[in-house]
Amino acid sequence: MTSTPGDDPNAAESSALSAIHPDIIQTHILTRLPGPALASATATCSQLHSLSSHDPLWLNACHATWPSTLTPRVRHVIDTFPNAARSFFADSFPSSHSLSSNKTTFSSNDPNRTPELISAVDLFHNESLLFSKVVETETVTGWFRCSPFRIDLVDPKHAVKTGVKYPVDEDTCRELEESLRLTWILVDPTGKRAVDVSSGKVVALEKHWLSGEVVVRFATEAGAALCSVAVTWGTEMQIKEISFQMEDVDGVQMNGRDSLVILQGVLEGERRWKKKKEEGGEGYRVFLKRKKERKEGKVRAEGRLDMLCVGLAVVTMVASSLFLLWRWHH
Repeated sequence: MTSTPGDDPNAAESSALSAIHPDIIQTHILTRLPGPALASATATCSQLHSLSSHDPLWLNACHATWPSTLTPRVRHVIDTFPNAARSFFADSFPSSHSLSSNKTTFSSNDPNRTPELISAVDLFHNESLLFSKVVETETVTGWFRCSPFRIDLVDPKHAVKTGVKYPVDEDTCRELEESLRLTWILVDPTGKRAVDVSSGKVVALEKHWLSGEVVVRFATEAGAALCSVAVTWGTEMQIKEISFQMEDVDGVQMNGRDSLVILQGVLEGERRWKKKKEEGGEGYRVFLKRKKERKEGKVRAEGRLDMLCVGLAVVTMVASSLFLLWRWHH
């Protein structure tokens, strides 16, 4: 039986698409799509995939998604990626939650392969951009490798005013959590890879009972470590601090060398698209669960050790008493 184009929905769509001039699709349709929608559209058929290979499309998508990529330093690095802005977007938009926690892969990384990391950070309140900055961090000195790993973006002396309302109760705290979004694109200019190490959505909000400061956390799991970003707001909701650090499963802050080894595995790992349930810190919750289980296991192990020590002490005491009784009778 011979099929006709009308029998195949894909053929019908392809035929309808072919009726539109490529310049119209590229100039008036694809250019209007946000980055995620552009990525989805290019995966639907070979024609759209071919038309979307134009780098300015992806460069505009990068700038619209991450305003910090407009800086000359980041734009220059993007140009060095294998497929320029398209490669950068493909690296940075997917979630890091899918990365393998294979310790062999991480331990085989060489910190000397990554002499520098670039952080491109953007903080949004609803659709408004509150903060955008690019910071370069060297990773070769002994000071970096032996000290606790931490990247700071704001000088406490130069707090950033935002105009955001202070959360006074549970409802306003919840509203603030839902309205904030942060991206922290970590770029390896030597390896020409990038990754978003932020959870996107807030995973925790804390108010200090005495100072009134508000600390908002974004965190995601990366192998056997936790990538954690803390944004500290003053009582007038000015941003006093934005910092990125890493901690192990015991909650101990990692040093620069160990963090760099983990981050190399993150940068070189596979990517997959974010799911909504993950963009609220699913990896963070999994990490906390594992951390709790590990702590409980340590408590149980210490309890068994304490019981053993008590038992040995009792046996030693009884043996000593018997020995002294024996000596007294003889």
